[in-house]
Amino acid sequence: MARDESGTMKFSHILAVVFAMGAAAWVLSGNLGEDVPAAEGGAEPLPDTLVEAPPATSVRVATSVATPHSLELTLTGQTAAERIVALSAQTRGRVETVEVREGDFVDTGDLIATLAPDDRMERLERARSSVRLREIEYEAASRLAESGWQSEAAEAEALAQLDLARSDLAAIRLDIERTRIKAPISGILEELDIEEGAVVHTGAAADTIGRIVDLDPITVVGFVSETRVASLETGIRGMVTLATGETVTGVVRYIARTADEQTRTYRIELDIPNPQHTIRAGMTTLVKLPLATVPSHFLSPSILSLDDSGTLGVKIISEEMTVRFLPVTIISAEAEGYHVAGLPEQVTLITVGHEFVTDGEAVIPVHVDVSSGTL
Repeated sequence: MARDESGTMKFSHILAVVFAMGAAAWVLSGNLGEDVPAAEGGAEPLPDTLVEAPPATSVRVATSVATPHSLELTLTGQTAAERIVALSAQTRGRVETVEVREGDFVDTGDLIATLAPDDRMERLERARSSVRLREIEYEAASRLAESGWQSEAAEAEALAQLDLARSDLAAIRLDIERTRIKAPISGILEELDIEEGAVVHTGAAADTIGRIVDLDPITVVGFVSETRVASLETGIRGMVTLATGETVTGVVRYIARTADEQTRTYRIELDIPNPQHTIRAGMTTLVKLPLATVPSHFLSPSILSLDDSGTLGVKIISEEMTVRFLPVTIISAEAEGYHVAGLPEQVTLITVGHEFVTDGEAVIPVHVDVSSGTL
């Protein structure tokens, strides 16, 4: 009996080992089956047509058409008087009357002041008498010379004395005229440094008694760099913004041929009509001069982007409905956006969503109307 129980236990142990080995073989056969090709009994892979591609990105786009844009040269300048003329007395004397005041507008020839005549009228009469005497002497010498009673030399001497007397008469008349100090040019009497009773002088001790400033036209003076001066020419019209905010038009009348030794810039001058003398000399100005006209697109800064190399540009939609990056150059700026060059005459720009798409990517464009305003 004991022998039968021992045999039974051995058989049970053997059966358990067989079952364990069978289970291990089944597990191994299942793991290996995943890597077995379909031809050898493995699972067949799904065809590519059944793998769903991600949807294309939608972007907002708008059509932009190039328009002519004038390139401008912007520089700072300063207004200056057309002419500034100092007033000086041309004869010595005491100021008898002053006819104008500082700030008055005077025309050429207007009376500024008069000097006391002193003894000038007496000297005038003596000069006239001397001329009459010399005329009589010359007539007598001429008749005697014609009759042979006097030499030609005596006649010539009488003529010389007559000419000298006439010269003295002209000199005193001029001196009397100079006692009436007149405006040499038209303009504003900026300064007047004389008053009644004062004495004015001539020669080395001459006094400057005033200053007249011609402000019509008024001149705007600016300086242009040596790289841009060749783009300018006389006769072109420019816009000048004054310190007051007023905008006026000027014409370039002068471009220097030699550069300033310190700044290496060239002086230019513009003339601005100023008939009412409302524009003062010495005002700071902003000058814009046209250089050339080029086609450009006016874009909002939000449309611009950079490629991987740091180049500034925009992203557009190609004919294949894919994204394409095009570099641009900013040629001028305004408060609402930039004028850029480098794009085709007509282009479809990505206005919203360009940050999320890359060059060559297929997208779904959604057109928006931007018939007015900046893209």
